[in-house]
Amino acid sequence: MAITNGYATLAEYKAWIATRGLSGSVSTDASDDASIEIIIEAVSRYIEAETGRRFWKDASDATRYYQTDDQYCVKVDDLSAAPTTVSVDLNDNRIYTDLASTVYELSPANAALEGLPYRQIGIIQSSGYYFPTTPRGVKVLAKFGFPATPTDIKEATLAISQAVYGSRTGQAGSGRISFTDAGIVIRPDDVPPFAQRVISNYRIRT
Repeated sequence: MAITNGYATLAEYKAWIATRGLSGSVSTDASDDASIEIIIEAVSRYIEAETGRRFWKDASDATRYYQTDDQYCVKVDDLSAAPTTVSVDLNDNRIYTDLASTVYELSPANAALEGLPYRQIGIIQSSGYYFPTTPRGVKVLAKFGFPATPTDIKEATLAISQAVYGSRTGQAGSGRISFTDAGIVIRPDDVPPFAQRVISNYRIRT
């Protein structure tokens, strides 16, 4: 199978295992490769659920709507890069006016340099524009998500995947990772401490 929006590949998993001297614990059977890919994808979705964000970006622009209580700032979902358009509904009638990119700024200011997404859009107050505070008052057309998968997220994915692979008989060290008819069940107690810290660092806090 192919891994969909996974945070590691089968080849990366095998290379990661090899550097730790564990290659002998991984079968070379092609059917086992498929199982590993299923695990990697399941772990990737687990990390998303735990952090409340995803570490891949949209292949094409998507439209999302926001409401803010600050006329000069709106918090948005992770933006992988500068948005294609930012629009405002000034009359609460679902007719939107595009803002020129010169009237707003993205934050954090150095996100692109650090490989992180933008999380806020701020109006330059001297521009004379503002964000309406009505529902769906702000419309953003952009590629959402992270610019690229962070290295520590990839490492966490590999570490959790190895833990799950090692418990594929249905019994982990803590006895809490299992396989069910619905798929792979991963519980926080079974995630290696390093991976737990990584997940905590990326978790969205309100």
